[in-house]
Amino acid sequence: MRPDLIDIVAKIAAIQGIEDISMTTNGLRLPQLAVQLKHAGLHRLNISLDSLDPVKFEEITGGGKLSSVLEGIDLALSIGLTPIKINTVLIRGINDNEIDGLIDLAKDRPIDVRFIELMPIGPYGESNKSSILTSDEVLAKRPQLTLLQRDDKGAPAVYYGIEGYQGRIGFISPISHEFCGDCNRIRVTADGKIRPCLGHNGEVDILPFFALAEAEFDAKIADIIFHKPRGHHFNTGFNSKRNMNRIGG
Repeated sequence: MRPDLIDIVAKIAAIQGIEDISMTTNGLRLPQLAVQLKHAGLHRLNISLDSLDPVKFEEITGGGKLSSVLEGIDLALSIGLTPIKINTVLIRGINDNEIDGLIDLAKDRPIDVRFIELMPIGPYGESNKSSILTSDEVLAKRPQLTLLQRDDKGAPAVYYGIEGYQGRIGFISPISHEFCGDCNRIRVTADGKIRPCLGHNGEVDILPFFALAEAEFDAKIADIIFHKPRGHHFNTGFNSKRNMNRIGG
């Protein structure tokens, strides 16, 4: 983690016109940093959580403690770092036996638990396509999930509710239910590349643009956004040149 993370958030929050600041994190340092992040100007959190088994979680994260993440989630809720979205990548044979436990995180917490289909990004995703577990397979076994009205058609998740649960259950299904026509996401990597689509290797280095006049800079960025690909290549032999942690989001 960058030692100047709090300062980065504060500087972003000070920029006029910034309306929403969110952070995707593994949540391991939230017990120590959540309050500082809130004071710096962070609004909300996406937390990656692929297992509720402490041993499996430690293996996946390379030594992380599940208890720290769960403590951090509850602390973030208590101080208003909301909404909180829990992101779980569905992997057949790895965490498909934990789905109901993950769903239950939303029983007494007003959070979104979102299940994401495994995408062919990085070495694991590309070489383990048999590990893909689709949203339809999960939903077919859980009739208690009731489809909710979409509040943001540009967002990738489709949400469901369960009677008596405070939170929502979401599904992001890029493999089985392509949503490219509604996608409004653009990513900027930490090394200064714009990546318009996760399912394309096309990236544009924007660092040279900072030498341009403001109007020309704006025009360059707009051109990249307006030429966002119409659809991904996940189902046509796509192989990402970057791991997800090198792309962001």
